Amino acid sequence: MGMIKNIFSSALLAGFLLTAGCKKELNTNLSDPNGPGINSLSGKDVFAQALVSSVSNKIGTNLGGTDSYDYATQWMQFWARTTSFAPSGSQEQMETFSLNNSFADPVWVSLYHNIYDYNFVIANSSANSILPGASMVMRAMVFEDLVDQFGNIPYSQACQPAVTITPIYDSATSIYPRIVSQIDSAITSIQASQSTGDDVSDVMFQGSKTLWIEFANTIKLRMLLRQVPNTNNQAYITTEINSILSQGGGFLGSGQDATINPGFSDAQLRQNPFWADYGFLPGTTIATQNNDFFIANTFMLNFLDSTDDPRLGYFYNKNSNEGYGGNYFGSGVNQTANLSSIGTGILQSPSMPALLFSAAQSFFMQAEAVQRGLMQGDYQSLFQQGVEESFRFLGVTGSKAAADAFISGSANQLVNINISANPLETILYQKWVSECELDGYEAYCDYRRTGYPVISTPSFAAPGQPMPKRLLYPESEYTQNSANVNAQNQQATDINTRIFWGM
Repeated sequence: MGMIKNIFSSALLAGFLLTAGCKKELNTNLSDPNGPGINSLSGKDVFAQALVSSVSNKIGTNLGGTDSYDYATQWMQFWARTTSFAPSGSQEQMETFSLNNSFADPVWVSLYHNIYDYNFVIANSSANSILPGASMVMRAMVFEDLVDQFGNIPYSQACQPAVTITPIYDSATSIYPRIVSQIDSAITSIQASQSTGDDVSDVMFQGSKTLWIEFANTIKLRMLLRQVPNTNNQAYITTEINSILSQGGGFLGSGQDATINPGFSDAQLRQNPFWADYGFLPGTTIATQNNDFFIANTFMLNFLDSTDDPRLGYFYNKNSNEGYGGNYFGSGVNQTANLSSIGTGILQSPSMPALLFSAAQSFFMQAEAVQRGLMQGDYQSLFQQGVEESFRFLGVTGSKAAADAFISGSANQLVNINISANPLETILYQKWVSECELDGYEAYCDYRRTGYPVISTPSFAAPGQPMPKRLLYPESEYTQNSANVNAQNQQATDINTRIFWGM
């Protein structure tokens, strides 16, 4: 229990003060006088907490106590709001697509906090430890998230308080290749690492060099695919994908989800962050407010029903009429009297691992790369493995056979890739389905770069308006880094300005 306690309390031990560009310092340990002192902290004391923060930003409550990416889960039609609650604050901004500068503050602050954590691990880990390389992978992933939501961001001077606390903004197009290069360096570091006592804090891959390299390659592939449809970087993309293949480390495979679990349990402050935010109170069957607030989206219910998808009952619970009912995003009127809540395939248990990246996503990405001619292989087989992995993760009985039967028995081109006139569309639709309630943010990125899925009315509260393409710079930057953020000359209407890789 001591190990688990230290991991969970590290969010307090490593609580940081942030000003512009990550000026942070470790707080004194007043909340736990028996915990480690400030000067004794090393990389292994922070890495587990950093991983939990990364996944919490994506799936649940972040360190600032507010939700980060549930806006994307709603925009991608996975959730809607029951009208028992009225929209206000950030929820109203989400539904009306009227985002202001305060909306993005929790996202921005928490992600830069996370980068500082990984910088600390890189600088304070044992010689030959896997943690510096692993932290470089995670840091690259966090910077990618910042670029993909905001565009130009502080990068080259970010989180370097000894250099400046008012960092300049780098262009998004210049940051991407540097992040890719970071991953290459991370892989070299991981390959050279040895098993050390630091491995105990790796609550994702338990010090496995093989899995960290596969994960790094998978994240690198994602960054390259982001740029395929709408940029002129085809030669660069081909070169970088070939370098992944030449390196030979491969991608995340069957059963190899990137999940984080420092010892989640059904106790206060120890639950899986998604369960704690969207599930039930510790040791009870009393639903959290978010569990009552978010219900099935009718758009998604209709799609799953139209394709006879057996995952429907895993994504959402049946209502009191033994059917499924939902609401449209932004609608002020419940579409049915009996609504469906988050299903047991998503809310599996308070001790379930927290999902950062799924094996299903890895296979769908590989299928896309092959179908686009960027890699050799059988995109139909890779697609099928992606669907199989989605069924497996949700706990569908006889998952592989059920997934195979679902594909082969369907006459719908958005399911059966063997009869599809547009295989890329089929791949992206089934990737979107696999991300239902699990990774709305990745689905949002795919939507912005490909237009899939096709959503005729993104929000019923904003008819005729397109889904925002980015977030606005946060209010904290205008007060703490004003000269550099003002130099970006961002306007309120820029929520409809595409990220460089988008449509």
